[in-house]
Amino acid sequence: MNQRAHLPIYTKTYDFIKLVYQITRQFKREYKYSLGVELEQIAWQMLDEIIKTNYLSDYLKKDGIKTISTLFDRFKIRFRFAFEIDLISDKKFAIVQKNIEEIGKMIGGWLDWAIKQNRIHLKRSGGNLTSAESLQKFVYDN
Repeated sequence: MNQRAHLPIYTKTYDFIKLVYQITRQFKREYKYSLGVELEQIAWQMLDEIIKTNYLSDYLKKDGIKTISTLFDRFKIRFRFAFEIDLISDKKFAIVQKNIEEIGKMIGGWLDWAIKQNRIHLKRSGGNLTSAESLQKFVYDN
């Protein structure tokens, strides 16, 4: 079994995507194929970035986690908008908000950890990346 199956944020985000689909399925037709699809796509992008970031060396994960955080912020804004225009009931909003809080804490904790790993690596290496590390960062960035 690969390493992402053991990553709590992967599992939580995967379950979160299922919840998002259950909610967007009930959107009014005029929003289902625009805002609903966008929420689903952002959630999938988050999961893809989690997988991609998890395969990086520990001290290179910071940028990937920041990307995940940005996607997460985009999701939250659109989800709140959907709630404010009455596409989501109070009950479903509360359920999703609980999940959003949990995932947000996971992202924040992972980012804090990655920043520490980055500092440790920079101290040990004198601030220089090896050619293999530079290649790995280039592949991630592109």
